[in-house]
Amino acid sequence: MKKIFACICLAFTTILKAYSQTDGDSIFTESSVGNAIFNFTPVQREGVTDQRFHYAEQILNDTKSASHNNPQNLNAADYWNITTAFVILKEPKNHIEAAFTKAIHLDAATICSYIKAMGTSGLDKLIPETFLPFYANCAQSATATGSSLDVTNYAQTYKLDANLVGVINTVYLNDVRYRATKPMDWTKQKPLDERNQQVIDSLFNIYHTYIGKSLVGKQLQSSMWLVVQHAPLQMMEKYLPVIAAAVNQKQLDQVPLKMLIDRMYWLKYNYQIFGSQGAAIKLADEKIRNEIIAKYNLN
Repeated sequence: MKKIFACICLAFTTILKAYSQTDGDSIFTESSVGNAIFNFTPVQREGVTDQRFHYAEQILNDTKSASHNNPQNLNAADYWNITTAFVILKEPKNHIEAAFTKAIHLDAATICSYIKAMGTSGLDKLIPETFLPFYANCAQSATATGSSLDVTNYAQTYKLDANLVGVINTVYLNDVRYRATKPMDWTKQKPLDERNQQVIDSLFNIYHTYIGKSLVGKQLQSSMWLVVQHAPLQMMEKYLPVIAAAVNQKQLDQVPLKMLIDRMYWLKYNYQIFGSQGAAIKLADEKIRNEIIAKYNLN
């Protein structure tokens, strides 16, 4: 009798487990991911180290905290963070796809700039049907949008300096010019990067501040950061406090600052803080991470 009862319990447990896994795999769709993430409890899957698991938990907790636990406050950068966490956690393909699709539908240009700065993050292999068409059109669409930008009308609409908008628009176009080609032609891109760095230095000497949202509008707010992100370490170090101040002054989103910090720490110390430079580069320990978060007033 005890054996029969044990078999029944085991069978019931197996059914519940299977049902739970199936249900868990279906809770995330593009329309539901915002609400569902607040009830999501990560599971440490096979192949996910303790460090990577806790890091993904931190990403999700930081994202929820920054949105004040309100799905309506989640933006494209938040859904990019959720996508990153799902990749680290080895979540099912449909989970990753739901978060990424939501991100690009909210703000394709921002996600495009993140991908150009940090790479594909493995999405080209995990969700190729969704990612590759977006990536193929990413730089092309961005360049076309920038090329077709009516600088005069844009400046008048948002009460901006048309000359400055024109210069920053050209800087942006030059930054993305050859970066989408595979392999990238460095002989053509490098001179554009060097010219961009000179332009940014000149503008900073004039304005003594980050060229962000209030000076060039939302569409071009990350252009100066892109130049710094792709510059030599010396220029990154020079402008890190400038970019940190811009984030605190709401002139730039927080994610680009985290990406710049990661890139600098990778180049200097061979580890990163937030994980934007790819899974192959190790993460800093929690003490260092918390010190950086406090230093730069990050979520």
